[in-house]
This record gives sequence, structure tokens and C-alpha cells, in this order.
Amino acid sequence: MHSKFHAKRGFTLIELLVVIAIIAILIALLLPAVQQAREAARRSTCKNNLKQIGLAMHNYHDTHRTFPPGAVWYGIGSAPANGRDGNWGTTWVVQVLPFMDQAPLYNKYNMSLKARSANASSSNSVLQAKIPSLRCPSQTGVDRSRLTQDFNGFSKITYAASVGSGSTLTIGDFNNSARRGFFSAIAQDGAKIRDVTDGASNSIMLGEIVVGISGGDDKGAWGWCTGALFSGRNYHGILTPNTTRYTDATPYASNNNSDKNFNRRNNPDRTGSGSGQAARSFHVGGVHVTMGDGAVRFISENINQATYLNLLSIADGNVIGEF
Repeated sequence: MHSKFHAKRGFTLIELLVVIAIIAILIALLLPAVQQAREAARRSTCKNNLKQIGLAMHNYHDTHRTFPPGAVWYGIGSAPANGRDGNWGTTWVVQVLPFMDQAPLYNKYNMSLKARSANASSSNSVLQAKIPSLRCPSQTGVDRSRLTQDFNGFSKITYAASVGSGSTLTIGDFNNSARRGFFSAIAQDGAKIRDVTDGASNSIMLGEIVVGISGGDDKGAWGWCTGALFSGRNYHGILTPNTTRYTDATPYASNNNSDKNFNRRNNPDRTGSGSGQAARSFHVGGVHVTMGDGAVRFISENINQATYLNLLSIADGNVIGEF
């Protein structure tokens, strides 16, 4: 009786290479889907953050019968159209901290001091605080950036309050009902619900901005007067969401108007009444905004200019429905 022995056959080199190639193709197909799922989750978190800030704003309004001022100037007389003036003090972000479960942080802030004083030096624990709910997870590098132009302080956030369809520090735009927004630094003002004659659901209250990564760039610096404000115009012209046509123009500029990443560009040293920064984001196609009624919507970067300016104004008489 003869026994038959069969040798076990292994993979040939060609078969192994084919298997590896198939796995590589599957990974290549899967990665974009994973990245899209992650971005969808980040967008959802961003949307929820803006929803919570909007809720905090309304709780503030219920308590004080007005929204907080964009910023407060501690000098004598009217606030100047100078975003570098040393007399600027508290901002809207500081004012709403107690309504965002940040009361301990708020209680550490000395309201009697100007921002460029002990608030930014000895009380760095406040102005350097990193508050995750005030940052969009799609934007990286925020943790490593803060405004250090005068003090080693001023942590940054990626959400800002709307000054309307005008420029940030132009008092004439605030006094013009066709351009006025929910907040103002130059007028040290926050609107009341009754001021929003176009309807809260038709007016943009908050939106996303892209932070300047330079230590000399004030975009997103929430303890500084214009850092967490955005506008519909600056001296260039109309600033639609994610505009690639114009750079931002803020009081402390990064001297960077050629960055390949258009979201981070800034016009050098534009400090006057023509200053302003656009609503910007790292989301594809547009930015999230919070309407006056607290609803969060996504504004396309291809939105009509006139429609967008109407949405930023709270009392221009143009009520926008679908957009």
C-alpha cells in the first residue's frame, strides 16, 4: 500500500503582490470616506457650539434686557476708530462667560482694568484661557496661537459677533439703520430684540472666522476689542463668506496678504474706520452662522452680495426668507 503525500502550496510572490495591491486600493477608497465622516462630525460640533453661544446670548438678553456690547472703551468721550487704543476694555465674550458655564473664569476678570493692563499680564489665566466650545474643531493651530502684540496674552477663538453690513470701527455705519448689526465696538453697543425690526430669524448674529496664526494678528483674540467681531465690509469692499477677492483688515495685522491659504491673509496695519474681517471657515462651501432667533444655518460662499448684506443688517427693511 502506497501513501501519497501532497506538499502544502503557499502563496506565490505574484499572488502576494496582488493581495497587497487590492488592500491598498481598498484603503485608498476608504480613507476619503473616513475623512468625510470626521469632517461631518466636526461640522456638527461647530454647529452645536454656535447654537450654545446663541443660547448664552439670549440668556444674557433675558437678564440685562439687551445683548452685550461688542466691546467697551474705558476712555473719556466717544470711542475712537482706532483698534489699538490702550483704553479698550471688556468684550462681548467676557460678558457672556457666566451664561456658558464659565462663571469661575468670569469672576477672575477685573472689570475695572483695561484690556492692555493687568488683565493681560497678571491675570493671564483669564485672557489666555482655552475654551473648546468657542473653537471650531475643523480649524487647527488655534491652541498654539495668541495675540502677543502688547502682552503675552489674548487667547483666540473661531467665532465672532456681527457688527452688521458696515465696517467694524465706522460710527456712521452703526448710525445707519441699513448697516447696523447686533453688536458694535465703536458705539459700545449691543442691540435689543426690539431693535431687530427685520426679524430675528432673518438677521445674522454670530458667525465663524478664521484665526490668524501670527502672534501679531488679532483675529480671534477674544479679550481684544475687534478680535471676535466680523463685518460685511472693510476699506476694500464687500466681504462675503470665505471671500478670496479681499483680505481682512484688522487693527493688529499680521502683515500677511500673500498666504496661499486665503483664509489667513490680512492687510498690513489697517487700523482706521475701514477695518473689518470676513466670516470665514475651513468648511467646504461656506460658513455656519447663528441667526438672531438662535437657529444655526450654513451660508454658502456663493451667496449674492446684496442678500448677504441684508442678512447682516438688523433694520434695513429687507426681510430675507430662503437663501
